[in-house]
Amino acid sequence: MATNTLPLDLGGPAADRGPDSRLALEHFLQQQDAESPLTQYLQILIRQRWIVLAIIAAGVLAAVFVNATTVKLYRSTGSMEIAREAARVVNTDDTQPRQAAAGQEFYQTQYGLLRSRALAEQTVASLRLADNPTFLYGYTGKKPPADALAGDRKRRELTAARLLMGHLTVEPVRGSSLVQLSFDSPDPALSATVVNSIAKNFIASNLNRRFQATAYARQFLQQQIENTRQKLEASERALVAYAGQQRIINYENGTTSKDQDSSNGASVESTDLRALNDALNAAKIDRAQAEAHYQQAARSQGLNAPESLQDGTVAALRSQRSQLQAEYQRLSAQFRSDYPQMVALRQQITELDKQLGKQGAVVLDSLRAAYLAAAQRQSELQGQVDKLKNNVIDLRGRTVQYNTLQRDADTNRALYDALLQRYKEIGIAGGVGTNNVSIVDTALPSGSPVTPRTSMNLLLGLLLGTLVGGAVAFILEQLDESIIAPHDLERKLGVPLLGSVPRVPDSDVSIDLLEDSKTPLAEAYLSLQTALRLTTSKGAPRVLFVTSSRPSEGKSTTAMAVARNFASLGKKTILIDADLRNPSVHKIMGFANTGGLTNILAGATDVDTYIRKGPVDRLSIMSSGPIPPNPAELLAGSNLSQTFERLLKEGYDHIVVDGPPVLGLADAPLIASYAEATMFVIAARNTHTRTARVSLRRLADVHANILGAVLTKFDAKKIGYDYGYNYDYGDKRIGFMKRVTG
Repeated sequence: MATNTLPLDLGGPAADRGPDSRLALEHFLQQQDAESPLTQYLQILIRQRWIVLAIIAAGVLAAVFVNATTVKLYRSTGSMEIAREAARVVNTDDTQPRQAAAGQEFYQTQYGLLRSRALAEQTVASLRLADNPTFLYGYTGKKPPADALAGDRKRRELTAARLLMGHLTVEPVRGSSLVQLSFDSPDPALSATVVNSIAKNFIASNLNRRFQATAYARQFLQQQIENTRQKLEASERALVAYAGQQRIINYENGTTSKDQDSSNGASVESTDLRALNDALNAAKIDRAQAEAHYQQAARSQGLNAPESLQDGTVAALRSQRSQLQAEYQRLSAQFRSDYPQMVALRQQITELDKQLGKQGAVVLDSLRAAYLAAAQRQSELQGQVDKLKNNVIDLRGRTVQYNTLQRDADTNRALYDALLQRYKEIGIAGGVGTNNVSIVDTALPSGSPVTPRTSMNLLLGLLLGTLVGGAVAFILEQLDESIIAPHDLERKLGVPLLGSVPRVPDSDVSIDLLEDSKTPLAEAYLSLQTALRLTTSKGAPRVLFVTSSRPSEGKSTTAMAVARNFASLGKKTILIDADLRNPSVHKIMGFANTGGLTNILAGATDVDTYIRKGPVDRLSIMSSGPIPPNPAELLAGSNLSQTFERLLKEGYDHIVVDGPPVLGLADAPLIASYAEATMFVIAARNTHTRTARVSLRRLADVHANILGAVLTKFDAKKIGYDYGYNYDYGDKRIGFMKRVTG
């Protein structure tokens, strides 16, 4: 709660302000009187307890009314599993898109289908809920009318569907593919029946959607297959006709070449050319080998040829020649070359050489013949290959159109086969493996209603009533500008609290109540008296002016009590009624107001004539005297200050002035400017903060020495304080003042 302190000059020209002591006093009060926010909140609630209790009672009554008027609804819950994909019984795919099922959109779509109007209408139709009066009128708590089932059936079905959708709850189980279905109705058995029916209808509708999609795909594929078949027949007829016209014959095999499609065999010319070309290559190799063999044998006259080495005759002749040559070499060491034996050996060797030469010529002739035969074969094959090449080149020119027709036929055939295969797959997938939804737990009838929740509603009513009551209490507290407690006075006005006076009935306020020291009122004024004695280092002020913002705030009673207490302490005290507009001291004392202060202010010099004896020793009373036409003019002169000085000189220790209210009058500021100190009286719950601030500002403008304020008519119990709060407050202040003033 924000507070604004009013900067005041707490000392007048004739006052001992004691700045160091007052600063220490304010610091001490801030330390001692600080309250926790929780305590302040509790005090606010106690002050506004009747409003809070009334609102709480209203909240509880509202909860009771809700419990009494709410229709009892029973909830049944079942669970289903919605898999991302259906079970793949066969290795085929249906027409439903698989990618959409992989994301969160798939589940949101399924939840939306469960809440759809179409599923609700299907359930209403299957359970005949449009003909069930309990379902149609059970939620209103009223008895179904006699003509409940009369009227348009379509409208009843729509109403039943809306009721079903409004009381159906679809709640996914987080982190799984499970979803819980709950339904509330006045009949527990009906709730379970509806949940189970919704689950079954959802599965049926899911299968129906898939079947419809498959049926549409099959119908579409049938039409496409028929169109493709006709195109395939036309393209194949054109291909066969062109092949017969151009005499194009192909072998049916799986090989490919440049002049034939991959799906058909090679042409006859191409096959023959390939075979002859392979034979030509082999002939070239044979010819090259025969030629090399022949040339190698020719260098050795045929004797080093492999055929010669493998010939037995040649081997025998070479063996004999080797023996004779060895014998010749042995004898050449003993005999001369013309020796007959040597000559005979030479002749034999020469003869063997001739025989070997003849035998090598035979081998060489056979190798040459083989070489020539291989060359001849190569030449013949080369001629045949050249002839077939021309035929193949001519065939390529004639097969350009043939290949075009062939590719057209192959494309139509591949498309026809693919459509036919897809048609068969959809036919299989449409019958099995298409359901991805299953029931996990069926719903059972509930034994207790889910609404109304009696205990919860009462608790909520109590809680809301408490919150609203507390909020209203705080709002009223914020809007209330009156001063209700001692801490409010210092916080809102910024002036010290001298004391607080308990509230007593107006009929009980009397002199007798002040005389009894055991009464709370007397005790409060005694505490105030003690605080006044310790306000300055010289004790209580000698001229004390008592005023308030408005009338009826306890100002006169406070002035009377302070004056009595001064006199009870042995101090010679005089109480002056300075309220020249509405005097009240003479009424309290019970004597006539025949003369008093107005006479002195008007120029009377015999002051003692207007002083009367008070109810206790050493206490004198001066009433206001006749009410003047313009009191402010009398108070503005110097007679008032001279009167104060004269009374002090005559031996009075204290002068207590019961002054007029501050607001609307110039009297109080005039009196405050002459008094040594001013005490401000504020009635609890009667004086608004703004009013008190304006009054204090007017007093501060005339440099009044405001000692502090007294809170009167204070009811501690009503605002959340203990009865002894006032006195504890004063005792703390008194103890500190003793330490400060020494």
